Amino acid sequence: MTELDFEYVSRKLDSLEYELRRLRESVRPYLTAPAGGEAGKHPYVEVNPDVLSGEPIIAGTRTPVRAIVEHWKFGDAPETIQRKLPHLRLAQIFDALGYYDDHRDEIDAYIALNRVPVDD
Repeated sequence: MTELDFEYVSRKLDSLEYELRRLRESVRPYLTAPAGGEAGKHPYVEVNPDVLSGEPIIAGTRTPVRAIVEHWKFGDAPETIQRKLPHLRLAQIFDALGYYDDHRDEIDAYIALNRVPVDD
């Protein structure tokens, strides 16, 4: 390969990389959901930086996913959680538990951050 051929190939690769970067940026809004998961995977969970400092919540409420998960971890069935949090629908509760299954480390960290210390 001559030096001229190498320069041509190099310029062509740079051009293709630029075009690929541009295409990725144009489709990025369709690939990520507000909660950081796959688009449409958790339609009832959202992240709003103005609510609870961006902690995942049930869309349209101030109820954090962590609250639902804590009820569930204490043995409450989804129907019992709904009775305790009557502003939520079962679909929202199940979606929150599904979000937890996909983002355990994140939600467990929020649970730890919000744990109330117990004096002995």
